[in-house]
Amino acid sequence: MPEATIAIAAIPNTGKTTLFNRLTGASQTVGNWPGVTVEKRLGQFTLNGYTVELVDLPGTYSLSPDSEEERVVRRYLLETPPDLLLNVLDARNLYRGLGLTLQLAMSGLPMVVAVNMMDEARAQGLHIDLDVLSEHLGVPVVGIVARSGEGIEALKKALLDTLEQRRPTHPPHFSLPPVLEQNVADLAHRVGAAVPDATVDDTFLAVRLMEGGELTQDLAQRLPQLEPVLEEARQRRITVEKTLGTDLPTACAQCRFNAARGLVMESTGNARQTADATTARIDAILLHRWLGLPLFFFFMFLLFQGIYTLGTPLQNWVGAGFALMGNGVQTMLEDAALPPWTIDFVVNGLIQGVGVVITFFPIIALFFVFMSLIEDSGYMARAAFLMDRFMHMLRLDGKAFINILLGFGCNVPAVMGTRILSSWHNRLLTMVLIPFSLCSARLQVFLFLASVLFAPSQAPLVVFGLYMGSFAAIILVGLTLRVLRIGGPSEPFIMEMPPYRMPLWRSVALRAWQEVRQFLYRAGTLIVAGVIIVWILTHVPTDVPPGSIHTLAGQIGLTLAPLFEPLGIHWQETVTLIFGFIAKEIVLGAMAVVYGTGSLADHVSTHITPLQGLSFMVFTLLYTPCVATVAAIRSEARSWRVAGGTALLGLVLAWVASFIVYQGGTLLGYS
Repeated sequence: MPEATIAIAAIPNTGKTTLFNRLTGASQTVGNWPGVTVEKRLGQFTLNGYTVELVDLPGTYSLSPDSEEERVVRRYLLETPPDLLLNVLDARNLYRGLGLTLQLAMSGLPMVVAVNMMDEARAQGLHIDLDVLSEHLGVPVVGIVARSGEGIEALKKALLDTLEQRRPTHPPHFSLPPVLEQNVADLAHRVGAAVPDATVDDTFLAVRLMEGGELTQDLAQRLPQLEPVLEEARQRRITVEKTLGTDLPTACAQCRFNAARGLVMESTGNARQTADATTARIDAILLHRWLGLPLFFFFMFLLFQGIYTLGTPLQNWVGAGFALMGNGVQTMLEDAALPPWTIDFVVNGLIQGVGVVITFFPIIALFFVFMSLIEDSGYMARAAFLMDRFMHMLRLDGKAFINILLGFGCNVPAVMGTRILSSWHNRLLTMVLIPFSLCSARLQVFLFLASVLFAPSQAPLVVFGLYMGSFAAIILVGLTLRVLRIGGPSEPFIMEMPPYRMPLWRSVALRAWQEVRQFLYRAGTLIVAGVIIVWILTHVPTDVPPGSIHTLAGQIGLTLAPLFEPLGIHWQETVTLIFGFIAKEIVLGAMAVVYGTGSLADHVSTHITPLQGLSFMVFTLLYTPCVATVAAIRSEARSWRVAGGTALLGLVLAWVASFIVYQGGTLLGYS
């Protein structure tokens, strides 16, 4: 069976990843903010006998090397060009994406353009002449609706025809200033002579060489034959810039977007496409200067209230099921006359330790269902926009806030997602701030303790307060680092606002299942291993009562007691915090094993006061992130100093904050 490689390239928020899922059926995350596809993703599908490898490239606005995602796309096209390019445009706003489309088409690589969201364009009264677009771009153009599957078969036919060269393509030509056009043409002739077998168009290479900088170095390394024309390209750039009075990349961009404007006029009969009136009316409220942020935090509060209301009964059912299973297994093992330590290990170690964590399965699923609804509706992009002005106080921008929001799901992908930031200093600063985001692993600890230690009417407020505390920590650390002049100047933030949409349940369910699957995987690996180690520590030496201060766990807690006693944290909780460094999901499982037999909720309510519990939760919120997050920071920052400094910073801040909470609460009479 013949093989082919097709690469999807587009600007953010055009439905590129939705189309990728539609074609491959792969499990990919679909979101409404730029940067969701930080690295290329791979999938496969069959196309009339072809085995097609589909490459989902990062969303990018151009091929100029201004950000990490642009570098990824540019290097991929130059170093490993695919058999076919699939460019995706937003039918509601062709002008926004045609600049990149023209750059891609000029590469000379075979290409097909998919104009997505045709249904929404029709709803706005827009008519797009796809034949006109195809004629001017020199490539096939197909209208589709990736969410529903409309036009996908026609798109596949266009892909097949182009792969088999039944529909030949050619680079488009658009007007350039005479001095620029002449110099590009002359240099293209030299490039063609130097590299006669280049896979991309000579004019495309000539323009890239004249732009200079990092791009020129990449080309010279990949194509040593171009070495003789590098100096000529530099001289021609100087000549063009002197004549035009502007830098060459800006001049080229102006020409592309002038051409894009003309294409929109010809293909739609209207140079301006009107925005969705419903979206505009909603944005007038949700993006209001004074109401926007209070509404955002109000919606977050409703999210946690909904999780508690729907999730607590489900959690109780799962917990009751594990309790019945534990009793049944204990009876079975006792009937088999197994040693008492074996029964204790299986029932009070594995089943109780892992069971406490698994009971949060419904709540974690609900959390990600609600978060997916917010993302897919288009509201998450608005949250980043609302926070942009505020983030500038920290010398960051709204795009950095997107990474911080991702950290509320899991810190690890959020740290990896900092690649979408073009400034290295801002990447480092964002990496340091992300671990203070209240991730879903910490959330399950807080949901359990809040429900046990506080009244049902108070518990959602406690968890919401911890989220506000997370934001406060991010602000405090960010302002401190700004005073210390760590990090560079904030970047300009330009973000396209997607229209509000009804989320697709398939997409929401897919996202929730991905996260729950990861949760169950961790429960079956790290958490089981952690529970086993904690059980051993609480039962060795064997000649002392299990779970007492005389065990290894007790001695560890006793050694650290002077550090944690001022925080109101007992030695039992201290041991669980140590294992929380491996993964925060282990905390509750370790706590169940440390306390031994009986209900963990009963043990917690008996041994921990609400003030002590709040101090413990504040410490858990802020202290050293999990091993996986530290490793991700080390990998992305390429520095153990940054990773270790982030871990130490969290530990110090956690101790100080917990000390203030516990000692302050004691002084106020809440002990």
